[in-house]
Amino acid sequence: MFIVQLLLAIALLGSSGNSNYATSTQLEVDQIQPMDASPEQVMETGLKPFRSERNYNGWQPELDQYEQASSMLEDKLYQSTVSPILSKPGDTGTFDYGGHLKLLKSVPLNARFERGPLTIHVVHAQLLEASDIPEDSRKNISILNREDIGSKITYINILYTVENTTDQNIGFYGLNSVHPNTGKPISADRNFMRKSYVYNQYDGVVIDNTSYGLVYTDDPDELESIELVFNKIYDYDTGKTIVEPTSLNIPFNFQE
Repeated sequence: MFIVQLLLAIALLGSSGNSNYATSTQLEVDQIQPMDASPEQVMETGLKPFRSERNYNGWQPELDQYEQASSMLEDKLYQSTVSPILSKPGDTGTFDYGGHLKLLKSVPLNARFERGPLTIHVVHAQLLEASDIPEDSRKNISILNREDIGSKITYINILYTVENTTDQNIGFYGLNSVHPNTGKPISADRNFMRKSYVYNQYDGVVIDNTSYGLVYTDDPDELESIELVFNKIYDYDTGKTIVEPTSLNIPFNFQE
């Protein structure tokens, strides 16, 4: 179902060019440029947030509590019906893990940038409110969030794809952390939308897509921008760093 949502999101962004909202958004997106992240921004917990890659020969080691929670949330995701894409603040829908969903803020970036051998395409950044979350989903989200949640949460959703444009064997752990302007950084290892099987190896020309759901506990009205910090890109075979960690600042306040 995630692939369907990704394609719908890209299609929606591509078809919205005639609206005033899309035009004002693009003016902001043109100003977004990747930069080298400072060492202080790179969170240790987000360096290698998930278990190392698995093999494909049918062997599956015993899942820890995080992978069990992720697997159960994935099952619920695949069982849910495809919700409409929420594109404008105030849009409502169904939370994939049960309950109701409301879009508070959204930046449909559709922005691509190259860092060494990888091309990263950030599709959107959103702030959403999920309510009436059922108990089983609350339990599993709490495990992945590392803190208990209630039946109502606010969370940041980041959707992006990664493409290895070379025949090199590249290592990349993806998003390291999100730094809201409100001051409390969020480590990527709290992602409750994570896949239960996560690979950091991009062997040859491949494309991967990733969605992050990170619980946000500060005042939603005070969220004006977020800074995404991506982990370093390295040669998978030698471990040599190719590109240092990257930051990308995304404004929300242009909607006001």
